[in-house]
Amino acid sequence: MKTVLITGGAGGLGSAVTLRLIADGYRCVVPYRTVEEAQKLRAHIAPQQRDQLLLLEADLMKEDEVQRVVETAAAQKDLYGFVHLLGGIRGFQAIDETSVEDWDFLLNLNLRSLFLFSRLVMKEFRAQGSGRVVTIGAMASVKPAASQAGYGVAKAGVSALTKILADEGRDFGVTANCILPSIIKTDANLEWGAEEDVPKWVTPEEIAGTISHLLSEDAASVNGSDIRLFGQLNI
Repeated sequence: MKTVLITGGAGGLGSAVTLRLIADGYRCVVPYRTVEEAQKLRAHIAPQQRDQLLLLEADLMKEDEVQRVVETAAAQKDLYGFVHLLGGIRGFQAIDETSVEDWDFLLNLNLRSLFLFSRLVMKEFRAQGSGRVVTIGAMASVKPAASQAGYGVAKAGVSALTKILADEGRDFGVTANCILPSIIKTDANLEWGAEEDVPKWVTPEEIAGTISHLLSEDAASVNGSDIRLFGQLNI
């Protein structure tokens, strides 16, 4: 059974991705932040499929914790894929109102976390001669807008780093691609979204389907791409 490491795999988007990949027959290694988050994910998995899920409590901002997670995933044998969903946003401020703390938070959460995982995962992939990487960027990385400085720059960095992984991994059988969604229809976003706009958003299931495809043999030739999932927004 192929193993996929999924950061952020127990969150609003991540749960949909984890459930889809388990249904596809993968073993999923999912680090989580809170027990409640892990229990909620596990409750949605059929009893006969629960041996396909390995949950690990971990602080993914700490280098030693990241190393523990990657080592655990690699120990499951046949580490086939790395799906990096970890990320987020903190407020919307003009650049002159953005604190250094918020700027650092956004770059650390969205971009530094990808770097910490990538440097270890790529060593595993290089040793075995294969691997798939899928990351989550954002529409803001290619269509930057006012009041999104930290987020837009961090997600642009995710896209750029993913292309670098694709270029570095090409010679040893690794593909790496970045999905760029617009607003994702999660519970957290539904709290502030306008009723008329929500139907135009991208659903977690649509993103999960795209990730499933990128991990499949049908997508073996897709490498170094930004996959735009902008939904029906008028942009």
